[in-house]
Parts: sequence; C-alpha cells; structure tokens
Amino acid sequence: MKLTLLGVYGPFPAAGKGCSSYLVEDGDTRILLDCGSGSLSRLRALIPGRMRLDAIVLSHLHADHCGEIDLFRYLMEFGLCDAPVTLFSPEIERFTSPVFRPVRTYDGFEAKIGTVTLRFSEVRHAVKTTGVRITDENGRSLFYTGDSAWFDGIEDITKDADLLLADACLVDESNEKALKNHMTVFEVMRLRAAAHCGRAVLTHRFGGETYLPALSDPFCEYAEEGAVYEI
Repeated sequence: MKLTLLGVYGPFPAAGKGCSSYLVEDGDTRILLDCGSGSLSRLRALIPGRMRLDAIVLSHLHADHCGEIDLFRYLMEFGLCDAPVTLFSPEIERFTSPVFRPVRTYDGFEAKIGTVTLRFSEVRHAVKTTGVRITDENGRSLFYTGDSAWFDGIEDITKDADLLLADACLVDESNEKALKNHMTVFEVMRLRAAAHCGRAVLTHRFGGETYLPALSDPFCEYAEEGAVYEI
C-alpha cells in the first residue's frame, strides 16, 4: 500500500502549498482521502489523461478538506474521470450529482473497496468527522485521523497502525479553544507511542505558522507535500 501526500496544510494553505489531501494506492485500488485546495491539479499531474478513482473519502465538510469536491464533479461531468465514484462522508445531503455514489460514514462502519478494507471511527471535531483505518490484504494499515482533538479512546482506534497520519495543527498548548478541535504536535507524538503505531506523519500543518518544534520521537516526522510512503 502506498500513500502520497498531495496537500498537508490547514485551515488555509501556506503560500504556494495546498490543503489536506492524500492518495492511497494498493495495486489497482486508488482512494483519495480529502480534497482540499490544490488537490486536483496535483492528482492530475500524478495521473495524466483520463482518471480513475475507486473512492473519495471525506473526513468532514470543512473547506480545507473538501473545498475542491465540486472540481472533481466537473472533471467527471466532462468525462475526464470515471463515474460514478463512491463518496464516503459523515454528511451526504449535499451530494446530489449522479457522478457521486454517496455513502454515509459513522462510528464502526466498514466497507471493502478493491483490495482494502475501510473502517471508520468518529473523532472529536467541531462538525461530524470520521477518521478511517485502511487495511490491505496483508494486514498492513494506515490510520488517518482527519481533524481531531485528543479524546478518551483515540489510542484504541489508532492502535497498532503501521502509519498514523495525524492532525498536528497546533504548536501552542495554551490555546484552549483550538485544543477542542485539533491535536498539538506533542499530543501526536504521545499518541504514536501510546497506540504503538509504527510511525507517525504529522499533517494538517497550520498554514500561518513558520515555526515547527523539533520532534523528540524518531518515529515521527512532519508531512511534506509530494512525500511518498510505502506501508
């Protein structure tokens, strides 16, 4: 299974960068996780010509995670991407176009897409949000938190993931309002160790922040656009 980071910033992009979007591939199976700003152009650079996606997974409907979904709709309507595409989201009412096959996600929901299994878990954020564990046929797994604050049970749903792709939007631990919706860099390091994840990639980096503290955990690293991980 392969993970490519298309965009890694939020709630708005850093200059010249993009918001949360990730491509997961396993053999011929291809899944897009979120589609924030810049995602479609980067995906088209990776997949020239007519595109095929087995599914699009939206963790939630904040603009930095789903802002380009209508651009994907246009792409399908113009025949440049196979349609319909299964669209997983915790809220599906807005997706009425026939190019989408909407499926509502919720805590404990599972689905099989190609060669991988998706298992969704509710996380803690300002709107309905589901994280997702993606497991291949060999049992290797990626857990994507979407946007989430720390909450009781987060160690359980992320336990033993080979790669943890985690919301690490915050550096300032004193911002109580922001802590209700996002984890800090330090909490993600703590989570990786507590959940025994193989490694953690700290994503959803704050688009207005230039300072990043050094990571004391050698199995943690900051997300960089264009990075590719074999899981």
